[in-house]
Amino acid sequence: MAHQHRNSERRSEHGTVIDPVCGMSVDPSTTAVSREYEDVTYYFCSAHCVENFDADPARYAPAS
Repeated sequence: MAHQHRNSERRSEHGTVIDPVCGMSVDPSTTAVSREYEDVTYYFCSAHCVENFDADPARYAPAS
């Protein structure tokens, strides 16, 4: 089975996605923090948000 990279949210017209922890718009091409969870890539605005995600990813990842 091929590994697929899906983004946590569809990109806006400006190429940004939504940080699943705080709801801030994030540009995936410039952010330094991202995580893979259940074959989905999530992007974050800060180390603080990624730490919250790492503590409980199921809380922030949308239900499949």
